[in-house]
Amino acid sequence: MKKPLFWISALAILGTGCSTAQGALFVECIGSEDSNMREEVGRIVREALTNNPEALLPNPEPYLSDRGVDIEAYQREVEAGLNQPWAERRGINYSDRNSTITLVRSPLNPLSAVIAENAMETQSDVMGSEIEIPNLFGFAYQLVGHDWSIFFWESLNYTSVSGTGEIPKAGQLSAGQLSKALGQPAISLTISDTGGIKAYKVFEYGEISEYFYGTGGLIEDCPNSYNFPVQKYILSPNSDIDPAAENQTVCFWSSHRQITAEEIESVSQFTSQSMCELDAYDPDIGVAYLLGRQWPELGHQYTVKNPGFIWQIPFSDREVHSVPDLVRVDFFKFED
Repeated sequence: MKKPLFWISALAILGTGCSTAQGALFVECIGSEDSNMREEVGRIVREALTNNPEALLPNPEPYLSDRGVDIEAYQREVEAGLNQPWAERRGINYSDRNSTITLVRSPLNPLSAVIAENAMETQSDVMGSEIEIPNLFGFAYQLVGHDWSIFFWESLNYTSVSGTGEIPKAGQLSAGQLSKALGQPAISLTISDTGGIKAYKVFEYGEISEYFYGTGGLIEDCPNSYNFPVQKYILSPNSDIDPAAENQTVCFWSSHRQITAEEIESVSQFTSQSMCELDAYDPDIGVAYLLGRQWPELGHQYTVKNPGFIWQIPFSDREVHSVPDLVRVDFFKFED
């Protein structure tokens, strides 16, 4: 699957892969040792886009060179990040999308067994096979080298509720219910680029243990159906560059830890960092990736594929093609 990696958007994708020390639910997240240049380029780009975009956008390469950026070294760093083995990646692969997924710290077999109990039909190991699309369906998969398996569902009829993480009439398949059924931690992760929302909920043995909701702009009340004492923070991540930059609102509660506003660089950064600290990874594998079409048609047949991601190296014609190592992909049809 080709990601048209414009040189600026590269900054949002790279640097989210982390390695972790094994242990408790939350672990130390160790970022790439070679990310300093990407961070510096990101700072220069953000400042230029705010204060002097007409000098940057027509020809960004000399603009960066004039400010001390070694373009060839930067390209090598970007390429190394894009070639990072999938088994070592942690965090979030791509934040420019709209979806909710459930990650469960479990091998794929037990997770798929629980999902199958609530499905009308299950097809195991469908990679390379043709499947027929019903009104309500889902996929489960696991990356090689990762402890977490991933489940997501799509509906051709219930698009208005697809971001809730709850499947209409499909049974015990929310993140909390899967956590309880499997006796393992689970995460409900929502990324809505259109709505400017990044949110997650962590469950342990079916009980919520951490909640995060972040959005661009200001909101009066935090979404809080659990009625726990939520911390609310107002962030100004780009105020050092642009005093008029849009603020961000963060809502947070945890039974594991306390955080301060100073610890949250931005909504996107904190969401990816938290996934890394949970030793989890969202590879951005959804319907469009597996079927080659964002909105499949009811009753049509599609072949399930693992095409990989293609990124272009900034300021060059070189591309990186990286294919995720998948243990297996399972397909489920649900009653709608």
